[in-house]
Amino acid sequence: MQSRILYITPSGPLCFVDYLTVADGMAVLEQLKQTVRISSLTRMFYEFRLLKMVKDKLVGIDRLFLPGFDRQSVSIFLDSCELPSEQNRCR
Repeated sequence: MQSRILYITPSGPLCFVDYLTVADGMAVLEQLKQTVRISSLTRMFYEFRLLKMVKDKLVGIDRLFLPGFDRQSVSIFLDSCELPSEQNRCR
């Protein structure tokens, strides 16, 4: 695991997906960014946070804030578990 995307809800982190490379995690986050419509007038309660493994700890490198639950973005996130790598993990 070289990167991880956390899905964070108003009540705290809900789940995460680990990726073999940082590029895999970045590609999924970019796909999420392209599908989400964000209004600057709403408060952001949901988040996808991309983390990178550096030595023995995770460091945040990018994030996407959402104004509410977005079924399409959650589907993209969960579908990323099925990338062709055996080490991609959903929890």
